[in-house]
Amino acid sequence: MNTGTSASRDAARQAWDPVLVAAGAAGQELGEQILALAHQVAKARLAGPLTDPGRDGEDKAALVGRLLEGKVDARVVELLQGMVRGRWSAPVDLISSLHDLGIASVLAGARADGTVDDVEQELFDVTDVITANRDLRQALEPSRRTTTEERVRLARSLFATRLSAPAMSLLTWCVRHRTEGGVPRNLRRVTELAAAMQSRVIADVVTAVPMTRQQEGRLIAVLQRRLGSDVELNTMVDPAVVGGAKVTVGNVVIDSTVSSSIHDLRAALAS
Repeated sequence: MNTGTSASRDAARQAWDPVLVAAGAAGQELGEQILALAHQVAKARLAGPLTDPGRDGEDKAALVGRLLEGKVDARVVELLQGMVRGRWSAPVDLISSLHDLGIASVLAGARADGTVDDVEQELFDVTDVITANRDLRQALEPSRRTTTEERVRLARSLFATRLSAPAMSLLTWCVRHRTEGGVPRNLRRVTELAAAMQSRVIADVVTAVPMTRQQEGRLIAVLQRRLGSDVELNTMVDPAVVGGAKVTVGNVVIDSTVSSSIHDLRAALAS
């Protein structure tokens, strides 16, 4: 990402932050509108004209006004107008920035009304369901046999009654947005943003059997001392690890499982 995109992304975030603070819980609705707008900009292939460096910034802002006025909140119109006045190295950077701002807005609104922890946990639960169900995971992935909106309808039919409105809007984005790693990777992106918003990091912990609350508490204390940050556990059970635990925080992996020790021993014997 070049300096132009980085500067434009930073400028958009700095301009939007005070709007979010003033909006409070209404940030959820603004975020949903931004995510829907990003989808429409991508679908209609408007990102190219809106980031064309050969076109005057005010002309692009005027185009945004003509397209969106009366259709979305005026604050969202002003946000995109400010963004298209900036410079972007590639059209996709504009869409990516809208995604980030939309997700952050939904989460900020949830934080304002005290439900961001619930939203994060709901999305963790969805991740567990999708990860454990291969057929469902494949059904939600891009395919020539289904359209994006058909996959969104499937997700809503399965999860809408179990999720809060902000969690469902974020899951909808996760299904719509194509990325390597699919829906689980998008869900992870959202939960990491939710954790970071509360100055926490997520530690993925894999054990052979479920951990007790006492074990979780001791592990959190150890990780917080080691990492110097508040830690939230995302626990998973995999009998294949045999014993011990495998902990992953970002790019840091702490593997004390029996299966890992056996693997290392076999590798040493074979060398």
